[in-house]
Amino acid sequence: MLGTTSLALARELDVAEALVVRILAAAGERHLLAVRHGYYANAGFEPQLTPEQSSFFEQYVAVDPAQPLIPVPFEPLLAELRRSRIAGLSGAFDTLHGTGRLVRVGDHLYRGEQLGEIRTRLVRTLRAEGRITAARFRDAVGTSRKYIVPLLEFFDATGVTVRDGDQRALIERGTARSAP
Repeated sequence: MLGTTSLALARELDVAEALVVRILAAAGERHLLAVRHGYYANAGFEPQLTPEQSSFFEQYVAVDPAQPLIPVPFEPLLAELRRSRIAGLSGAFDTLHGTGRLVRVGDHLYRGEQLGEIRTRLVRTLRAEGRITAARFRDAVGTSRKYIVPLLEFFDATGVTVRDGDQRALIERGTARSAP
């Protein structure tokens, strides 16, 4: 699991949740605790999957060596997840998603490594060229428009790029995000 929630911790300690939230926030700001999507864990905590859970995700979120940056469709994976009788599989999925090991972009699911490589190619191209169109990004990633448009929207939403008409520009760290 990702860790624990403030509510679960408050109940376990029999303390008001508001107090627990303040203490957890202070610990998170000092990097004494890891904070991931509303869950708190010891700094450096890495969740472990069972062999059955790992096998499931290796099968259903497999990377095609011929096309290593192509994601898997999200809905079929979700259907298999619901059908599965593997103990704790839903929590394992939440953990992988919450830690960024699996990332949903539009109707598809990427492994964190895939998305990291795509981001690296995007940033490299933007630094070299200044601006990028969807077609140029498609060429840099080596995939189709079906995947590129949701990826560009994802990178806009996560503060990597900013859209200006049909082009994107890189938002450099330390600079304020301006309106397109």
